[in-house]
Amino acid sequence: MKHIKKKTTPQRKAFLRLPGIPAFLALVFLCAGCVTRANVMVGISETMKEYYAIFPSIEVDIAAVTDAEANDIKSEGVGNYFSPNSSIRTNIAPFTVFFSEEHTAPVFLWSHGETWKQWQKKKPTNLAIMASLPHDPDAPPADPRILMIPLEKHPFASTVYIEVDPKKVIQVSGRPQDPRTHDAPEGTPTAPPAKSIEQDLISEGIIYAF
Repeated sequence: MKHIKKKTTPQRKAFLRLPGIPAFLALVFLCAGCVTRANVMVGISETMKEYYAIFPSIEVDIAAVTDAEANDIKSEGVGNYFSPNSSIRTNIAPFTVFFSEEHTAPVFLWSHGETWKQWQKKKPTNLAIMASLPHDPDAPPADPRILMIPLEKHPFASTVYIEVDPKKVIQVSGRPQDPRTHDAPEGTPTAPPAKSIEQDLISEGIIYAF
């Protein structure tokens, strides 16, 4: 008597083989709840020198934060946030960019470097950018020196372009230029050089950091 081998259907891979649903879309669905991250490029506006007569020395903090941390930053305000004893600033572990008369080149923060790896441990929901600009008495209640961008709007390591002007921090659609040289590199880098943050490499008008 012959033994008939029962044919089994490979169900494990059926999801990726469904007609009309490419494998990459399946991965998108599977990663719907993943924490997103983004490359960040920040620069200063040419109007800074027009307004202050020089390119002033300012600090710009970049950090991926939770909703609770975002609310704390807004409540604290820029003045208290940049004070020497700011616990909020210490807790969020920001990446700090320094601009001045001597340093006007845009800075690029890579999304897959050690800085982002540390931020992702807390499952952040917002990208926070704070600039140590002087207080404007005519500014609206929502401090324009603080910018919060939901990370869900920038999936798959896209690049967020930020520009600091004399009174506010804004998100822009194109790569910031070096206001001193008007240099805007042709392409957005996809990987950083093999350097540490302390050894930032200045190349084509951009400081690469991770």
